[in-house]
Amino acid sequence: MKKPNLVKSISYSQNEILSWIMQLYDIKQFDLDPTYSKGIFYKNIPEPRLKFDLNPQVKGCKKADCTDLPLDNNSIDSIVFDPPFIFGRHGGLGTKVMERRFSSFENFEQLKQIYQNSMMEFYRILKKKGILVFKCQDFTDSKTTMTHCLVWQWATETGFYAKDLFILASKNRIIYKPNSKQHHARKFHSYLWIFQK
Repeated sequence: MKKPNLVKSISYSQNEILSWIMQLYDIKQFDLDPTYSKGIFYKNIPEPRLKFDLNPQVKGCKKADCTDLPLDNNSIDSIVFDPPFIFGRHGGLGTKVMERRFSSFENFEQLKQIYQNSMMEFYRILKKKGILVFKCQDFTDSKTTMTHCLVWQWATETGFYAKDLFILASKNRIIYKPNSKQHHARKFHSYLWIFQK
């Protein structure tokens, strides 16, 4: 019998973290990705059974809003959710590059509304003991928003149990205003929360 891999809380590989999550929670294939985009999450693991996006870009992905999914109550075992984390409009080159690459919210209130409404929708469709993988990143402009703390708060208020937390580290990041004075630590990591209904 093959010895299971040691599951750690941090990695430079998103694929490794997702594989660890599948190993820990005996997930052969995730049921749902409601913000599928081009499916870059799934390089070396099976694609989810159901793929939705507001603007489908690939074959097999259907149009749907992550806050109002065409799914029955208590019908899903596992969800992977990777929403945008940038909000507001900024003048720096780095942020414009990030906006084009990942899209963004108009403001923090819009982010909050989408995150909270999505949480409630996921709670509705997940079966009891169902798993939600929620990727998020803290964001700094003139001040830092500790988004991962807020995501934990909103999830527990919805009824989820925070079962685990993984940190995805990055060796490289897009440079933001390299000639300006730095007031905050540059974010070289994001988070993957594991919530259970």
